[in-house]
Amino acid sequence: MDFEEIKDTFSDFAHEKPLLLAVISIIVVLFFAALVVLMIQTAPEKKEVLKEPEPFTADSPVLIPDPPDIEKEYYPSRITENQWSKDEVKKWFTFPEDDTMKELEKANDKIVNDILDAAP
Repeated sequence: MDFEEIKDTFSDFAHEKPLLLAVISIIVVLFFAALVVLMIQTAPEKKEVLKEPEPFTADSPVLIPDPPDIEKEYYPSRITENQWSKDEVKKWFTFPEDDTMKELEKANDKIVNDILDAAP
């Protein structure tokens, strides 16, 4: 009996009784699934061995890292003024350009118009 004969026999069986072949296939798959589950369930548990922690022995002095460099104009906390001085205004404030202000005005007008159009 060679491979071709086995193949032909199986093919004939599959064409003659497809329902029986499907049932047998399902039973075989379920058997192997049950076998895998059984093997997983009966596998011995791995026991975790707890090791005693080794005591710390300092073999060199502990090095403390350098503190971060504080910048010249950095203050961790300060009292803030209610108003900027003229020097601070010149240093930090940037006046907006006319084009930017016009675009902002158009965008705001559009929002207002949309609100007014939606009102009854």
